[in-house]
Amino acid sequence: MRKPVVIPGKRTQGMAIIIVITLMLGLVISVFHQGSAAVLGPQETKYKVVLDAGHGGYDPGAITKQGVYEKEINLEMAKRIKELLGPAGIEITLTREEDIDYVPEGVRGRQSKKQADLNHRISLATKAEADALISLHLNATPSGKNTGAETFYHFQSEPGKMLAETIQQELIKVPGMNRRIAKPGEFYLIKNSPMPAVIVELGYISNPKEFAKLQQPWYQDQLAQAVAKGVANYFGLP
Repeated sequence: MRKPVVIPGKRTQGMAIIIVITLMLGLVISVFHQGSAAVLGPQETKYKVVLDAGHGGYDPGAITKQGVYEKEINLEMAKRIKELLGPAGIEITLTREEDIDYVPEGVRGRQSKKQADLNHRISLATKAEADALISLHLNATPSGKNTGAETFYHFQSEPGKMLAETIQQELIKVPGMNRRIAKPGEFYLIKNSPMPAVIVELGYISNPKEFAKLQQPWYQDQLAQAVAKGVANYFGLP
């Protein structure tokens, strides 16, 4: 026995049309959303930055009377800055993510060890095809009176100067910060890096008041935001 054929009435036809329109509308919205996500997501132009947490391993950097090592704060700051720059479409590489150095076994002498360590960090940035190398440090003086952040570039690098200036312009906006300007320097890392490179001295660990702030997460966040904003400005990112 043949099954009866149902001929759609006006109501059934209307429901079918609504369903088809709904499906088509959903498809259009889906395609539009995917296209928008591609535009509004991470930047199409991927800049590459290497963040170097200064010192590490055998080299503690400056040491406070309380036994706090500069290398520890440098690493914490590198991690904080990385978290801020990643979402901006900048690919971040850290030269170290733990307390290590890059001195080959058998190398002796303070100068030789330091140069070997820095050469490895420069090599990491070169292999990463970095658009910029930023080395993070803390300053120290015997008197303990100096305060404030400073950014250094090599005098022969115009891009390095621009990078240093954009970072320093943001650092001086941190409440209570000295209004220093970016300065040229002859430091080994910025002198021998093939890409624009700067050294950012985030403060004076030898100054008791500034050292107390440098240990605080809220102040570390302020410094990290300033450096990240400076880097973003250098690349013309919002």
